[in-house]
Amino acid sequence: MTLWDRLRRRVTALELPQVARLGEQLARRRDPLARLGGDMKHGDEPLHFIASDRMAMPIGDIAEIETGDRDPRQLASLTVARPPRITANVLGLLGATPALPPFYSEIQLQRRRLRDRAMAAFVNIFDHRALSFFWRAVAKYNWTVNAERADGRAAGPVVPDPISGALLAFGGFATPAMRDRLAIDDAALVRLAHHFADTRRSAAGLELVLRRLTGLDVRVIEAEPVWMALPQGEQTRIGSVATARFARLGGTDPLTGLGAADAALIGAAVLDIQHHFVIAIGPLDWPALVDFCGNGGPRRVIGEICRLYAGLEYTPQLRLAIAGADVRPVRLGDPGVPAWLGRTCWLGDAGPALRQDCQLAIEPI
Repeated sequence: MTLWDRLRRRVTALELPQVARLGEQLARRRDPLARLGGDMKHGDEPLHFIASDRMAMPIGDIAEIETGDRDPRQLASLTVARPPRITANVLGLLGATPALPPFYSEIQLQRRRLRDRAMAAFVNIFDHRALSFFWRAVAKYNWTVNAERADGRAAGPVVPDPISGALLAFGGFATPAMRDRLAIDDAALVRLAHHFADTRRSAAGLELVLRRLTGLDVRVIEAEPVWMALPQGEQTRIGSVATARFARLGGTDPLTGLGAADAALIGAAVLDIQHHFVIAIGPLDWPALVDFCGNGGPRRVIGEICRLYAGLEYTPQLRLAIAGADVRPVRLGDPGVPAWLGRTCWLGDAGPALRQDCQLAIEPI
């Protein structure tokens, strides 16, 4: 049983936009650029509309659906079928609710009793055009239809539909230069545009965005302490005036009230908490862990979204967890068990406990 056969069984419950949408979807399976109500000949339309000329009170939008007949103009080919014909009870020139005076409907009924279809065929040209315009108006302001049509508009980069374009602009992706720059399709950001539009970025928001885009069990750990190495030029040097740097003991900056800008510093690293957070993922199985450590999987997506959502001033890191029972023993030279120090290598028996000491840096974009 075809789709049209199922629709015929419940024709009284159908609405005109619903039937037109299904007909256009079926036509796009053969031609991705197929459109209903476009600037083409009547015979080339994927669907034909006919307004009912009957005088009975209509029950619904659709009076009848006809399919399967051969086109009499294609007698040389038995494989060419006439497009489906949808008889509608709305927007007709004749019938129970006509646009023309009732006198014309009476003439049409008389001609039909005499089996003269000339007047009906002439009127149907205008009925089809009016009903097609109605469908075009519905499709123009219906976001679901616009989204369905977006992928087949033209070859090359996908042009977002107006609703998706507005939501992307709401999230900060209004100009073409801001689009098609991520590892994921921009269409995945449409349903998350409200998170990017909120200037009050939060760990909970980043966690939700990453979970939606990757499908992984992601947790964001804030204020992760990290030792940051100081360049030699910023380390304290004691000696002569020419070589001494950052050697002042005590004192405060009169402008900020904090420590002096040239105060002495002990050590070659500082502990920073403010600008670091951790993306904890897992527990993963062994193939997923190896994929992550080899710059595969959604690692690039996570890095790009973290930079995009949190900003360049923050430095995220990945912390991958794997069950101890899934850890494989190290075998040097075995490509199936890569021995990456600090990532996939554990000394001795890992045991059943969860291992969470595989930490990867997210490289800057």
